[in-house]
Amino acid sequence: MTISGIAGWHHHTWAKTYSSRPALYFQPETIEQVQELVRSAKEQHQTVTVVGACHSPSMITMTTGWLVNLDKLNRILDIKPNQGFTDVTVEAGIRLYELNEILADRELALQSLGSISEQSIAGVISTGTHGSSAYHGLISEQIVRLTLVNSDGNLISCSDMENHRLFRAALLSLGKIGIIVKAVVRVVPAFNIESYQEVVSFDKFLTDVWPTFFTSAEFHRVWWYPYTGKCILWRANRTQLEKTKPPYSFYGTKFGRWVYQALLWVTVAVAPSLTPWVERWLFAHQFGLVNTYGKKPLKAVYRSDQGINMDCLFSQFVNEWALPLNNGVQVLRELEQVIAKRNFYVHAPFEIRVSNTTLPKSVPATRKGATVAGVPNVGPIHGNISRPYLDSSARLPYSPPSEVTYDNLTLNLNATLYRPFDLDVETSRWFTEFERICAAAGGKPHWAKNFLGMRETENFAKDHDMRGIAPQIAEWYGRDLETWKEIRHEVDPTNLFVNNPEWLHINGLD
Repeated sequence: MTISGIAGWHHHTWAKTYSSRPALYFQPETIEQVQELVRSAKEQHQTVTVVGACHSPSMITMTTGWLVNLDKLNRILDIKPNQGFTDVTVEAGIRLYELNEILADRELALQSLGSISEQSIAGVISTGTHGSSAYHGLISEQIVRLTLVNSDGNLISCSDMENHRLFRAALLSLGKIGIIVKAVVRVVPAFNIESYQEVVSFDKFLTDVWPTFFTSAEFHRVWWYPYTGKCILWRANRTQLEKTKPPYSFYGTKFGRWVYQALLWVTVAVAPSLTPWVERWLFAHQFGLVNTYGKKPLKAVYRSDQGINMDCLFSQFVNEWALPLNNGVQVLRELEQVIAKRNFYVHAPFEIRVSNTTLPKSVPATRKGATVAGVPNVGPIHGNISRPYLDSSARLPYSPPSEVTYDNLTLNLNATLYRPFDLDVETSRWFTEFERICAAAGGKPHWAKNFLGMRETENFAKDHDMRGIAPQIAEWYGRDLETWKEIRHEVDPTNLFVNNPEWLHINGLD
């Protein structure tokens, strides 16, 4: 059963923002091989880091120790139907796009998803991935049970009812609370969604649309294009309608994508002042310049996962923060003012999403989703009711789905800077201002993204390198942080899963 590693592996993020040379690279095919790997690493005083799609654009998985990819742990182990939902046991290396297809063949679906489905189940759990819905929270909310390998190579099972402290830590583990090798996922009957896409001015969005938009449908997104003064509103509800052909997308074509990337390269490498012109030109070709809000929305019907996912285009730096939705208008106005000063240039779209990570104190009696705005079966059907200790979303009161208001919702703001043809772009001036404004409004950064942090340091190797949030993290997370660290040391007293001690230290997690 011995598994050998590959030497000389070049590890890098999907966006090629960071890279490293691990001592050995492994792809175990069984859970027993993962256990063997961990025991061997402990004997040889090596660290173990787990990676999946490497879509997290940060340095969190960079290592010179052993690197383990779980892509071959992608089997369905059990399917248990129930009334209104089904519990599916999977090996944790399965990618979401693989799971989506398997579920669709069985007329099942995940309840909510993030922007992409490249990640593994273990990855979306470990990083606090969320979608955009006033009625769904973290993807890990759909998890019923986890099985982990600890630093001794032993299997530990945890859930709401068993090893509850460990479960809360593992639901957002950052890869530091053992290796997740198995998960029970609560899924629902398959469904299609009908989407409505509209163009609206930024001012109208903040003054007239904002007060009701985020509770007007089950799923939604907003893309703000600062140099056009416009937003794209996208929302979707479940439907019985059959799928339709997706609408035309200029940068969804090979030619359009290449042209946009080439124009961005010019703005990054030669003439930054052309950025507003490029962004306006792109908007006109992708969406048109006519405001369509309340007039003629662009409609489409998708299979749920295909409609919720989106095209992330090409290599990028991504900085995302979460804050109370009620602080959103003020924050967006401040960001508008900062961008208007032209001390730096930003790329579009700036993504505006919400999530509802509030949880009931006990499992709701009904195992069906609520009816919201006339739409039945609006989620969630909880897999668990355990808030991860390191959940970065706002601490807000819970209301049942039929009574959700903005008081219950977290705003997720996403600032993206593209790397056209893998060319680095300056990030620090824009990201520093973005983080300052979000932090003042009660915000915290998404763990897997390119946040800089407010720690004072002069030891920057690169413009986009992390400063860290060590000075703020105790205030932000309080006793939850201390508990997470206690559990980390209990599960891994020899720091076998600490591949990058500096990353842990500058973020106050050691």
